[in-house]
Amino acid sequence: MCGYTDMTADVRKRIDEDAQLLSHQDPRQRVEGIRRVTALARQLPLADRDAAIPILERVVEDREAFVRWNLAFALGEIGHEHALHVLERLSEDEHANVRFRAALALALIGHGRALPTLQQLAADTYKIGEHSVVRAFAALALGRFRQEVAVSALARLVEDADPVVRWHAAVALGDIGLPSGVVLLAKLVDDPIPFVRAHVAIALAQIGDRSSVPILERLAQDRMPRVAQISRASLELLRTTVGGEGV
Repeated sequence: MCGYTDMTADVRKRIDEDAQLLSHQDPRQRVEGIRRVTALARQLPLADRDAAIPILERVVEDREAFVRWNLAFALGEIGHEHALHVLERLSEDEHANVRFRAALALALIGHGRALPTLQQLAADTYKIGEHSVVRAFAALALGRFRQEVAVSALARLVEDADPVVRWHAAVALGDIGLPSGVVLLAKLVDDPIPFVRAHVAIALAQIGDRSSVPILERLAQDRMPRVAQISRASLELLRTTVGGEGV
């Protein structure tokens, strides 16, 4: 126990030393400070990493966006739930890179209290060209939460105008793995993008509910050979796992 206490004290001392970089005039050095503090915090048990959160929070309003988005990702790597209030602030940042990295960080932490913030990010309107990158990453992040509220949050995203968002929503529903996701995935069976339809088949196999069989049978006849192939494999897997050819 003494050795563990000494190790913890040593790491915290080094965190305090490296945290001085967070006040450096050069923003690249501030990013280096974020990285060093994060690497040290990850040497501690998860329960003890909360000490690094208020230290890193010093740069939550840094004037450089790339400092703020490195902060968001670092908080996800640390993984402590005490970072949620900082990520809530970053989810409202003016820069889209900060917001989508906040979504990824919330997924890495995986705490249920992150869901309202992810629901907010799932309505983000920022686009690069025709693609809603923040909504797409929010959809993917929701896949980390095996809860009905996460499925409900994806209901709007499976009908999104952006195929990248629909694709990420399909992947997320498969990752969540709840049977309630089957109804939402069924809405994508006629999606105009083959890549989306293929991921619907994969997601249905992940969920493994017998109600998916008619949907997969339809996708197995898809006009795109690759989608049909993936769907047939998913159908075979489902039949194997839920009880035979009669399914």
